[in-house]
Amino acid sequence: MSLLEDESFLTDLDSNLSSRAIAEMHGIKSKSTVNEYRAKRRAQIAAAAIEGEGVGYEYTNANGVINLKTPKTREPQDENDAIAIFRAKGLNPDDYVISYTFKEWDAQRKGGEVIVLHSAGAHGQPKVAGAGGEPLWPVVQPAAPVAVTPAAPIVSIPRVDGFKVAAKCADHQMGFRALPDGTFDSFHDEKAMALFVIVCAQLQPDKIHVLGDFLDLPQQSRWAQEASFARTTQMALDAAHQWLAELRAACPNSEIIVIEGNHDKRMQNFMETNALAAFGLRRAALPGSWPVMSLPNLLRLDDLNVRYIDAYPAATDWDNADTRNIHGTRANSNGSTMAQYVNDLPHINTWAGHTHRAEIIHHTGIGSFGQAIESYGANPGCMCKTDGSVPSVKGAIGADGVPVKVVEDWQQGFGVLYYNDTESWPQVYRIRNGSTFFDGRLIAV
Repeated sequence: MSLLEDESFLTDLDSNLSSRAIAEMHGIKSKSTVNEYRAKRRAQIAAAAIEGEGVGYEYTNANGVINLKTPKTREPQDENDAIAIFRAKGLNPDDYVISYTFKEWDAQRKGGEVIVLHSAGAHGQPKVAGAGGEPLWPVVQPAAPVAVTPAAPIVSIPRVDGFKVAAKCADHQMGFRALPDGTFDSFHDEKAMALFVIVCAQLQPDKIHVLGDFLDLPQQSRWAQEASFARTTQMALDAAHQWLAELRAACPNSEIIVIEGNHDKRMQNFMETNALAAFGLRRAALPGSWPVMSLPNLLRLDDLNVRYIDAYPAATDWDNADTRNIHGTRANSNGSTMAQYVNDLPHINTWAGHTHRAEIIHHTGIGSFGQAIESYGANPGCMCKTDGSVPSVKGAIGADGVPVKVVEDWQQGFGVLYYNDTESWPQVYRIRNGSTFFDGRLIAV
């Protein structure tokens, strides 16, 4: 029996349980697979609403709950057809303003309420003519909101008086590739990301920095496209919001900051290149909101109280007057990249991502009166996979559409900074196969 025929599984899919929890309950290997099932479930419900069978969408109005599923195995063909549906439900069509756009029928009740005559496709996208009734192309929209129950910290790590703590991670490259067997391979490493959440739950840091390239956005890239990238942007947005929700639940009082990287900037560049007339559009009556096609809006960052710093490569956040956080612009294939930052700016400390390499280098220079000036450059490593899954210069796709395993000079890891107004003490911790040694203990996912 298919999981989509299992009532208990469907009940869990329709609930507020996290995809990770559902995967564990039903023996599914990853939450990405559960996200795929959730997308199929939405399409299943939408199809039932259109066919007038099974589960429909119910809408409440002043007269109680009504269900406006089309009573025929087709869409309303014209306004008269839609009016007939109203009358069949005992409703007065004169009380509604009926509109039709992109084969999606809406009925606006005079006075405010919206009723959908014809439900949209998966992810709420308008249904248009396509194979099997599927959308010709998914419409990117804000991530599906999730509710996450916080897990209690495993260990409470004591603080040093007078010092704050900041946790650092970078280069998740959140994204998916469709494989020939119908499954999806993620660019991001779920074990590494889960491990970082566990560490943060124990630290309860004052700040958490995501140092750019949180999303990969290959469909919005100017580089060569793979057929396997098609229809994956929404999946990446949903998965990224899910992880941030888990991080927020684990650290309810931490300041979480996402710094824009060059991959994150791809969405803005794509809009400016392909839809300039829509660039910068905001929701009606919300002039101070993020543009509708910006990552803060698509990721629902305001819902999670996550701060986004845009305008790569200038995007910067400071821990103190001497310590900055950026995504980075440099990538030295031979030798230390972080050494370039301290050599260029020896009077400040720099945390940066971009290279996917765990690295920390210290530098001592001479001040104007002969005093020693110490600084450092640190890269926490990456949260993405390092086996060739991420589209890269070294990456390659076989004739079967499956990425070839390669060895990238990348390292997974995270950083922890202890700092006050005048001091900055950096640490970088490696992650290998979902495990790390942190605070003298082995932590594994």
